[in-house]
Amino acid sequence: MAHTAFISYSSKDKSAADILCATLEAKGIACWMAPRNIAYGADYGEAIVDAIGTSQVLVLLFSSNANASPHIKREVDRAVSKGITIIPVRIENIAPTRALEYYISPVHWLDALTPPLETHFSVLADKIQTVLATPAGQGESVPITRPPSQAPAAPVASTSAPAPAAGRKLGRLPLIGGAVGAAALGLLLWLQPWSAGTRPDPAHDGQVVRKQDVDELNKAITLLREDQQRQQQEVARREQERRLAEAKQLEEAKRLEETKRAEEARRAEEARRVQEAKRLDEARRLEEQRRIDEARRLEQARRAQVQPNPVPSSTAVATVTPRSTPRPDPASMKALIEQKLRTKGLLKQSSADRWGVTVDIEPSGVVTLTGVVHNRDERGESVRLAGEVPGVTEVRQKINVPESWK
Repeated sequence: MAHTAFISYSSKDKSAADILCATLEAKGIACWMAPRNIAYGADYGEAIVDAIGTSQVLVLLFSSNANASPHIKREVDRAVSKGITIIPVRIENIAPTRALEYYISPVHWLDALTPPLETHFSVLADKIQTVLATPAGQGESVPITRPPSQAPAAPVASTSAPAPAAGRKLGRLPLIGGAVGAAALGLLLWLQPWSAGTRPDPAHDGQVVRKQDVDELNKAITLLREDQQRQQQEVARREQERRLAEAKQLEEAKRLEETKRAEEARRAEEARRVQEAKRLDEARRLEEQRRIDEARRLEQARRAQVQPNPVPSSTAVATVTPRSTPRPDPASMKALIEQKLRTKGLLKQSSADRWGVTVDIEPSGVVTLTGVVHNRDERGESVRLAGEVPGVTEVRQKINVPESWK
């Protein structure tokens, strides 16, 4: 089947090649592409070589896959050796390898980087038709056959009959005058500016037609470059918008993260303040209880001291009864215990102190130690010192150690 364009593409770009082939053939440009146009049982390499040799244009569907394909290089090399016009169509924004660049760097590119591909391929079809209509020797096009509609018009033969000879001779003077007039008329006609449609010069007519084709091709190339420039500007604008959107998203995420951290810090500070308030309230409550117990102890001691002694009877027989060892005064016992704790640095000096132990003692000799110490050894030492004081019957401790908080 006769064809005009040979489509060179990588098998990995088959879908794009099918769209290109369908677009070109819809515009009336017959295409050859493998494996569609290879007959069953035919040699693959021979079929491609024959198809390139009978093509007028080779359309290179350029991509990263084509860049890495050795078959593409051989097809382009074959087209160059046959003098066939090569039109690269780039569907990926990459540079050709040095091997391909050797062949396609001088020719004009068509970028089809943005969808839809059909729009770019339709423009390509128009450009191929323009290239096919360009006569040989003009620009970078190969020798092709001019369509019949553009063939130069043949010169029109003159249909005017020669003037009849004079009926009679008038002598030399009229002949000389006629010759001078004819020469003047010929010079006048030669000096007139002839248009392409009226001047009977086939060679000049062909040059004018070729100049018009070249002008149309140049205009088409200019429009194509303007279209590519607009597409590049649109791509750059979209890329800038995408980057701005990403920057805005990152800024918003950063702001949300900072807000979250500030909220967590506020909650942690609020929890710390609540815990501190609880601790202070507990310390205040313990201090009030200690004062109440101290006042109760002092009141009991005062009552014990003011009880009256019995009056001896005059008739009573004096007897000697053994006296038990008196119990030390609870206030003295407390003072002694506090002295021992102060010596070891374990006594709580004031209610504002965080560390230390306070002492409470009952009249029965029961001692209660309350407070906070650094470790368990200090707690045991406090209990031991209180138990060494004479008169202490029992030591009860409410001493907290930071290790038990963990």
